[in-house]
Amino acid sequence: MDEADNQLVAGIRLVLAISALLVAIVDHTGPNKANSFELIILSCYAAACALACAGRLEWARGKLMHRVDVAACAAMAAAGDDADVFALVFLFFAIVVASLRFGLDEGARVTLAGVVLYSAAVILTHGGSVPARLFLLAAILLAFGRAIAQLGERQLRAVRRQALLAELNHVANPRFGIDRTMSMAMERTRAFFEAGTCIVILEEQDSGRATMRAVREGSAAVAPMEDIDAGLARALLPEPRAHVLLYARPSCRWPHAAAVSQSHAGVGAWAAHDEAPLRELADLLQARSFISAPLVFGRCRGRIYLTGGARDFGRGDALFLARIAARELAAIDRIDVLDRIATDAAALERKKIALDLHDTAIQSYIGLQLGLAALCRQAEPSNPLAGELDKLSTMAAEVVVELRDYARRTRAGPGADEPMCMSALRRQAAHAQAAYGVDVRIESQGRIEFGDRLTAEVLQIVREGISNVCRHTKARRAVVSLCCGHDRLRIEISNEHGGKPPAPFRPASITERALALGGSAFVHEGRFNDTIVCVEIPL
Repeated sequence: MDEADNQLVAGIRLVLAISALLVAIVDHTGPNKANSFELIILSCYAAACALACAGRLEWARGKLMHRVDVAACAAMAAAGDDADVFALVFLFFAIVVASLRFGLDEGARVTLAGVVLYSAAVILTHGGSVPARLFLLAAILLAFGRAIAQLGERQLRAVRRQALLAELNHVANPRFGIDRTMSMAMERTRAFFEAGTCIVILEEQDSGRATMRAVREGSAAVAPMEDIDAGLARALLPEPRAHVLLYARPSCRWPHAAAVSQSHAGVGAWAAHDEAPLRELADLLQARSFISAPLVFGRCRGRIYLTGGARDFGRGDALFLARIAARELAAIDRIDVLDRIATDAAALERKKIALDLHDTAIQSYIGLQLGLAALCRQAEPSNPLAGELDKLSTMAAEVVVELRDYARRTRAGPGADEPMCMSALRRQAAHAQAAYGVDVRIESQGRIEFGDRLTAEVLQIVREGISNVCRHTKARRAVVSLCCGHDRLRIEISNEHGGKPPAPFRPASITERALALGGSAFVHEGRFNDTIVCVEIPL
């Protein structure tokens, strides 16, 4: 519940408390005379409500305040008489607040506690005798309290589901790459359902290749896709493949109850499903219960599974999982398509650059090398320029070898020895050394692998940072450090300042680029007389 809702609840509580207090004061001369004890209770309660409304009581934002409402209800019932309805008003108010803010469990607890305390207070005011209507009133309170708690749980569940859909839409970002994006979406889905494991099985329709990706609590940020054999794929993709599945074994408390084995075709009602294959599937997944929904990724067809964890699954959970698979997870497939298009375009561009290098720079250097070799052959050994010509010829030959190697690596893309991002950063460092004489050291921590889009953004940020060091400082050494954690990438570009820190500044271009990626950038002083530009990008 946000601050506006907290303030609204506190205001309603204060209005009810003041109304009850005013009625008790005005009614003190009537036949149902309010005693002084009730006035003291209402006065203290109204003062507490006023402090809570003014924001002076921090504990009023949690569960304690509506429990205080229940205690005040019981105290008013004990101090008043049967005609005093404000006790019941406060009890209903406490049940509504507890249910809407904390769901079914808290609403049921408050209902039960309120009914017990209210009944005890009424019995106390009647000298230990039980009024005839008390049992009927308690039953009505319990029924209404349960209904309100269930409505509150449904409201909370709808809010949480909308929040999850918003998170999945935020996760579906092309800059993360398909592996990290899919892993993050699966982890958020698993955490929402409080499941033990989230598993995605996909089978290509053309080749029959089957793959599996599994996310568990506490697993790595990127869950790799693994190939599985055809037999395991058939077991994990039961027929009918388009149905939503729900299976749950009996709990330990009801060992003799029948297992739940149902399926849903997407329309109409749920139908009973043959228990044997679903029981075998649960054994294969090593789970007491699971829900599963069909998943379509381009030419691939498969399923997503959630295995039982902290709680049991219901029909609503299975249908909501089907909605996630059909909409939010399907959007990730479009990211994969765009990522492959971008990767293919980059490969074509690398091939074009390699061909241009071969047809222009390399051929020119080869011509220069041949001309120098001819001059070396014409020069007499006694010629004073013979040694210099030999050096130039050797240098030209080395440049030709380097250019051919660079063209080969450019055409092949990132090598197996080092991620593309790191190899590109080292080329930037070499350029800074050659052009400005600045020694730039590249350091990395964690798995430095991103999609093409995020790699391009990181390279641009680092290029701008190195350029700032070379052009705007007198530093001869700099360090670029990349640290990739579970949920964010941290880039630090540091340079020495010789004990004379620069005036406070803000790298405008780097900051704007970081903000566009949903991150931040700031500058701080290091421990060794160095200035550090730090960029953090959420993953």
